[in-house]
Amino acid sequence: MYLVCFIFFLFYALLLGGLLLIGYFLQVKKELNYWVNESESKSNICANGKSIRLDNLVVIVPFRNEEQRIHVLLSSILNTTKLPKEFIFVDDHSSDKTADLIADKLINIPFRILKLPDGVEGKKRAIRMAMEQSESEFILSLDADVEFQENYFLNLAQLSLCDMYILPVVFNAKNWLESLFELDPLLVNAANCGISGWKRPILASGANLMFSRTAFQELDNFTRHKHIASGDDMYALRDFREGGAEIRLITDSALAVSTETPQSVKEFFHQRLRWIAKTGDVKDTLSTVLAIFQVLVTCAFLGLLLFSAFQLEWNSFWTIFTLKTSIDLVQFFPYFFRVKRLRTWLFIPFYEVLFPIYSLSVLIAILFVKPIWKGRILMNR
Repeated sequence: MYLVCFIFFLFYALLLGGLLLIGYFLQVKKELNYWVNESESKSNICANGKSIRLDNLVVIVPFRNEEQRIHVLLSSILNTTKLPKEFIFVDDHSSDKTADLIADKLINIPFRILKLPDGVEGKKRAIRMAMEQSESEFILSLDADVEFQENYFLNLAQLSLCDMYILPVVFNAKNWLESLFELDPLLVNAANCGISGWKRPILASGANLMFSRTAFQELDNFTRHKHIASGDDMYALRDFREGGAEIRLITDSALAVSTETPQSVKEFFHQRLRWIAKTGDVKDTLSTVLAIFQVLVTCAFLGLLLFSAFQLEWNSFWTIFTLKTSIDLVQFFPYFFRVKRLRTWLFIPFYEVLFPIYSLSVLIAILFVKPIWKGRILMNR
């Protein structure tokens, strides 16, 4: 028993440490090369050409019934120190007064509101329609319920040119339950950061995603994923990756947007089911291998705990739990510190207890529940 535990924890610590901890520092080192210094930025010259020009950046914000949640985005736009060329809001058949609210608030801001025609729906088509009716070198996709710092666009202008930038999205938890909801995507993003440091990102979020219009038009393969209502981010990432585009991940909080966590357990589970459905449909081999590794590690950890409990070896039980938790706390600390989420980091021990139950619940739900997105069934096949 002790030999098995020693081998498990040695393997786990070395593999997780290599993947996450070393990968994290490799990723941070990569990001140092993405920024243009102040003197270079003023002349728009950098190592690989030009920096991002805000007068050549269009922001696209699809929305559907966001009257109660779009206030934070509108306030962020009004308070920003720099503006892009234009904001384009695309109404996906809303039945509330979101459009009126946008028009009332954004006085002296360059914006337009477009409406998807009857029979056309979904975020993917909203983004493509806005692209067809605008001109710019770069596109920034934002969700309607995000907020950002006043220097957000000023910081964007410090980035050198690239085909795609996967920018950070963090959740704002207001209580202990929401902190648990926030923890899961943070752990996933930490893994994405480590993997990107070694090789490439495997995840992207359309809540804060910037890409080259030219690259998108060349590489977009909409027909492969038009059957699923959301997920333009993950499919765009796949198309860009398969097309050999340059894809960069940013973890710096200066370029982060924040949004609310799910407000209920039901909303949380539907969100996770949507993410799993999209990730599975993308069929990224690297992502699949990592998911299998996570399942095997979780099963091994649970097996050791259950064996100790059945044998009434409680000292071993708590030793195993404490070692696993301690390793996770150490390995994830740098990323949580970078994204300024140390309070949520403290919930990792609770997550260790709940994760097996949560994982089993999600697996069962996949078999019986069709995930809902904006009041619609996610997949149309």
